[in-house]
Amino acid sequence: MNLVSLIATGLFGLLMAAFAGLLFTAIVFNLNVGKKYRQTLARDIDKLRLSRMLAALGIDVDSYLHSERILDIQQQMGRCSDCGRTAECDDRLARGDVDAADIGFCNNEQSLQQILEREKSAPPRD
Repeated sequence: MNLVSLIATGLFGLLMAAFAGLLFTAIVFNLNVGKKYRQTLARDIDKLRLSRMLAALGIDVDSYLHSERILDIQQQMGRCSDCGRTAECDDRLARGDVDAADIGFCNNEQSLQQILEREKSAPPRD
């Protein structure tokens, strides 16, 4: 190998190392941004009846936030906020009388039942 080939190979190696370092930094940054965003969503969900409905149905909020698409979560939060049957929801949640087969009063009935079906069919976690 001549000197030019060695220099070119060294520069290429440095560029690859710099790229790998920047890629790693970007991934860590994006993971942190996503974590903060999901924490904000968790606080927003906690303010809604949706949080209590998830708990009543046995759906863990953390796994819900990680398994559902953000757009779907936002739509479900909007449907919960716009609900006109809050008195029935509050009454059922207070009594603990919430069954997935009988939540027709909930604007998120279809979504919640789909989540429960997916959880049933998913392999158990350790």
